Amino acid sequence: MLKPSGMQVVTSRISLWERFQQGDREAFALLYREHVDDLYHYGMHFCADGERVKDCLQDLFQDLWQSREHLSANIRNIRYYLLSSLRRRLLRSLHRDRNWFSRPDMESFELECTLPREHQLINDESAAARIRDLQRALSGLTRRQREAIYLRFYQDLSYDEVAELMVMKIDSVYNTISKAIGALKKALLLPLFLLLLQYA
Repeated sequence: MLKPSGMQVVTSRISLWERFQQGDREAFALLYREHVDDLYHYGMHFCADGERVKDCLQDLFQDLWQSREHLSANIRNIRYYLLSSLRRRLLRSLHRDRNWFSRPDMESFELECTLPREHQLINDESAAARIRDLQRALSGLTRRQREAIYLRFYQDLSYDEVAELMVMKIDSVYNTISKAIGALKKALLLPLFLLLLQYA
């Protein structure tokens, strides 16, 4: 079976967004199912407070539905739009919670780059060992390096989108990711580094 071209995928997603804006509940449910796990995973790296993340996600999708007719029809990357919307909501929520936001580790939250679920259930012990080595190498990166790697390779955002989402200059994003890749190359054997790019 032939895979759809990139243009077909973009057209399909734009069509889904248009159907959602027109009040198609099935399209809305599909948007939710397609993105909610990734959004939750990303949100948990900000505060490790599952209930807060769930509340922000619920508010996000509720507001999306209620304001669907007023949203831009020119959303080119739905995943980026949803990730940035959730990030803003979480930061607003944390700012309101002075007790949480005053914690000294606010800027050092751990962003763990985990491989997709289907790659976590591996029976082969040598493959599982390689995955553990990969996870250790990723945990050795700085928090901003992990977030940039996660957004660029795991969420497939462009460098411009990563820069906008992380409120960084594009040159800083390139530099951050370049340093992260350099650190990973030093920490990993070449096959493991290629494994990262394969699973990302």
